[in-house]
Amino acid sequence: MLTLIKKKSLFLVPAFLPFKINETFESINLVVDTGAGLTIIDTSIIDYLGYSARDAFETSTLDGAGGISRGYVIKLRKFRCLGFELEDFTIACHDMNTRLGVTGLLGMNFLRHFRMDVDYSSGVIHKIEKCSGV
Repeated sequence: MLTLIKKKSLFLVPAFLPFKINETFESINLVVDTGAGLTIIDTSIIDYLGYSARDAFETSTLDGAGGISRGYVIKLRKFRCLGFELEDFTIACHDMNTRLGVTGLLGMNFLRHFRMDVDYSSGVIHKIEKCSGV
């Protein structure tokens, strides 16, 4: 069982992102967003971890409530969240509205790997397991 972090009407989970130059990780909270195709991280966090637009392999466009934002896409060698680790994980990097306390979105490119029983009324994940063949 895992309790989600509730912030107003949003549910957040801790995620652990690697620094580019060493084997340590930084913890951030991401909004669980089944409407986001990719996991999105604020560029200030990506900069802090030692990555930049120079690491990008394509551009990204985010069309959200705050308007259209241009960003870039990179791969992290590892990404940890919900007790699991994925390697060579693709994320989009965008300037997020951090005034709202949102530093990123946990998107479907992570969530599609798992089967979960989420009770949104209590903010609890009762069961999570990795899907085979994804």
